[in-house]
Amino acid sequence: MDILIQDVRLALRALRRTPGFTLIAILCLALGTGATTAIYTVVNAVLLQPLPYPEPEQLVRLYEAQTTNSGFRGSVSPANFIDWQRQNTVFDELVAYEPRSVNLQSATTPERLSAVAATGNLFRMLRTGTQIGRTFTPEDARQGAAHVAVLSDAAWRARFGADRSIIGRTVTLDGEQYTVIGVMPAGFSFPATSVVDIWLPRPFRPDELTQRDSHFLSVVGRVKPEITLDAALAQMKQVAARLAREYPDADGIRTVTLLSMRDDLFGRNLRTQLYVLLGAAVLVLLIACVNVANLLLARAAMRRREVAVRAALGAGAGRLARQFLTESVLLSLMGAGAGLLLALGGVRGLLALASSDIPRAHPIGFDAGIFAFLAAVAVVTGIAFGLVPAIQGARVDPRDNLADGTRGGSTGRAQQRYRGALVGAEIALSLVLLIGAALLMKAFVALENAPSGLTTDHVITFHVSVGGDADAGGAAASFHQPVLQRISALPGVTAAGLTSLLPLQDYWWNATFAIEGRPPAERGKEPVAEIRATSAGYFEALRIPILEGRNFSAQDAAGAPLVMLVNRALVKRYFPGEDPIGHRLELDTLTFTVVGVVGDTRGASLERAAMPEFYIPFTQLGSWLPPEITYAVRTEVPPASVMPAIREAVRAVDPTQPIFRVETMDEVVSRSLSSHRLYLWLLGTFAVIALALATAGIYGVTSYLVTQRTREMGIRLALGAPPASLKVMVVRQELKVAIVGTIVGLAGAFAVTRLLASFLYGVSATDPFTYLSVALTLIAIAILASYVPARRATRVNPTTALRAE
Repeated sequence: MDILIQDVRLALRALRRTPGFTLIAILCLALGTGATTAIYTVVNAVLLQPLPYPEPEQLVRLYEAQTTNSGFRGSVSPANFIDWQRQNTVFDELVAYEPRSVNLQSATTPERLSAVAATGNLFRMLRTGTQIGRTFTPEDARQGAAHVAVLSDAAWRARFGADRSIIGRTVTLDGEQYTVIGVMPAGFSFPATSVVDIWLPRPFRPDELTQRDSHFLSVVGRVKPEITLDAALAQMKQVAARLAREYPDADGIRTVTLLSMRDDLFGRNLRTQLYVLLGAAVLVLLIACVNVANLLLARAAMRRREVAVRAALGAGAGRLARQFLTESVLLSLMGAGAGLLLALGGVRGLLALASSDIPRAHPIGFDAGIFAFLAAVAVVTGIAFGLVPAIQGARVDPRDNLADGTRGGSTGRAQQRYRGALVGAEIALSLVLLIGAALLMKAFVALENAPSGLTTDHVITFHVSVGGDADAGGAAASFHQPVLQRISALPGVTAAGLTSLLPLQDYWWNATFAIEGRPPAERGKEPVAEIRATSAGYFEALRIPILEGRNFSAQDAAGAPLVMLVNRALVKRYFPGEDPIGHRLELDTLTFTVVGVVGDTRGASLERAAMPEFYIPFTQLGSWLPPEITYAVRTEVPPASVMPAIREAVRAVDPTQPIFRVETMDEVVSRSLSSHRLYLWLLGTFAVIALALATAGIYGVTSYLVTQRTREMGIRLALGAPPASLKVMVVRQELKVAIVGTIVGLAGAFAVTRLLASFLYGVSATDPFTYLSVALTLIAIAILASYVPARRATRVNPTTALRAE
């Protein structure tokens, strides 16, 4: 221990003597360790930490699948769920739930709450209790039972002031009275990646117990401890096969698939994204380490006389190497300390920018595990980048280095080759990052310019959730029609419409259909399209063109002949070469006549092609109309300026209805690109840091080598060598290293960028233009970084150069 303390004291003294070197090394390491720690913190919280439930490895998500379509995964019908519960022996619990929103009515302003309605065994399956009160039970979920609710900790504090007397009080949700029976602990949520305000029991109506054609439930289960996932899946497939035989019309092609809860929540794309970012951060750390290793090599060469003196006084090679390693590890720990500050700021900035794009963002933070990771990174990198300089520095012959002071700064071919290898490694690693960032940039630009099928400027959108029984028997239409009329009449409004789902949002409501007059399709291969409930003004507000036929009109009301509009994608797929106008489509028990064709819009995202869609007048959907509806209002004035009047229009029809998620259509489009933008921003930041470090490394090594060759330069100049030839000599030497590093980097990028293929829209992962342009740019930067010190060296007076040590 005494020897270690002495080594640390000597190391600190040596680092203080070279403040410039110490500061640059700490800065390089801070950038590398900060980036790595920030991304690892996110990866750890999202992918590595267990789900916040006891024995989370036993939790699985179950889907209905199709025997005719291996890629299909869908929601579950109530009747099938009941049979799954009754007929399986591999689950301790099976739970069905559906996310929804409810309106909390208060004495001041109504609010929208995010809710989950679940079967009564939800909390029993999760094995989670409340902080006050109790959870609901299967008895609370029986038909006709008193309405009860369980609050989240956040909703309890934000809306009820953390009042513990809330237990037993009633709240009004969607016009009905619910008794609050419990408050969940802070940090609890189900589903784990969602922010939920309130949980409600979900009783099944008698008609739902025989409902097999309506699929809307999400199902999770807890596998018994002694049962493997493969065994659970095998039995559930047997149950599904039994149901297929008993109910061939509804379940004839249906089976079951399941995923562990973790795999279901954090899909392959998210895991790939995060691990690629972590890999990019590690590359930055490696480049930083290479830079510091080069600095240490140069510093060791400059200290050869000092080391020779210590060796002559009896210090062995091992003792000298240990001293060098102590300095490098100490440098690394200092860099890690500074990197921790960068990581703290980086994580906070990341969450501020993209908490909605990162699942489980709310618990992300620093803990003992993160600090242990940072310390381990500091020690390992300190040894890694300091080992070779330590060995090189300790190999000193006192006779050679003390005999002639003018030779103290000389450098051997082995050191030069090693430095060249380090610079080549920097270039190769930087090239991988730069090519990845360039590909993402090119894809992002293509995505931004992708046709959305609508015009977004001067459009404001907002959501209204008509809950309770308001959607039964067409009563929802009696709310929306006068609201639309009032909004359309407002000054500055040019068009107003509504829809069940805006473009650039995930599809959620599709249905199979038949075309009247055609033979029935083979089971499992029926035509399928997305359903959107809309009004006539919706197409005008978003300027979606009517290509053929007509728009909806006031005559398309409840009780009138059923009509629909279809998009061009549906026509291309199911009516190629035909005029679809006048065709009749059979949807469930209803038959709709096609009266118009509209242009395609990107339904789920800009990178996915338009899917077949049909639009149905919201006035004709009756009880099918979903409770949450989105309004789109086009204005000739700044959109935000009309929102106060819009709120008044809604209140005038129903003062209990809150408006939520207010945003312009431009913001909707921007939000659909947010994950791409974040990914590009992070990888681009790492690439810029890598480029800056590589440039600094090339410049620093070239400057050092030129300084070491000052006498040689002086002799050449004194003998009449043109300065230009000396510049070419220096640049050519570094250019060879840059070319080798570029070749290695191109090979590495070719292998690594394939991981980005699923995130590249309209761009190949091996796009030759991107590879070539980035490679040439990096070579040009390397030439410039080596030319500057070469030019400076050739401007030195030969007499001065010949006198230099």
